[in-house]
Amino acid sequence: MAFCKMVDVIYAALPIRPLRAFLIRSHMESCSRCQARLLSRAEAGKLFVASDQIGNTEGLWQRISVRTGSGTPVPEAPPTPAGAGWRWAAAVGTAAVVAVTGFWLLREVEKPGFGPGFVGAADRFQIDYVNVGGAPAQTFVYQPQGTDTVFVWATKNP
Repeated sequence: MAFCKMVDVIYAALPIRPLRAFLIRSHMESCSRCQARLLSRAEAGKLFVASDQIGNTEGLWQRISVRTGSGTPVPEAPPTPAGAGWRWAAAVGTAAVVAVTGFWLLREVEKPGFGPGFVGAADRFQIDYVNVGGAPAQTFVYQPQGTDTVFVWATKNP
């Protein structure tokens, strides 16, 4: 049931119809609980009206307008999905947050002190000579800022 609720939340957050259709289709094919709530073909067939069951359609609008009390036709407005604007706003807002965060991280990388050369040489630490396999080696020294710990990595010279 929690998975069905999660699908509902994701469906509400997706503004793109093909993605929504794929989400619903894949969920309905795999969720037995949701499949049990679907109508059977016979039940769905009862909802349709056959052409011979319609009856006389002449003067239908006049009968409806008399019953409603107004004779003026109502202009049809194109159907708009409820909340579509908010879904698009949420999608655009998410993209903006991701973009701003990315640019902020790029700016932080470019600032001085972010690179490997920021840490100064340790005043109390000195390497005179390093040998690896009987040959001189190249050393890499790393000291985290604010600590007395020093890491030394030595590799053979090519």
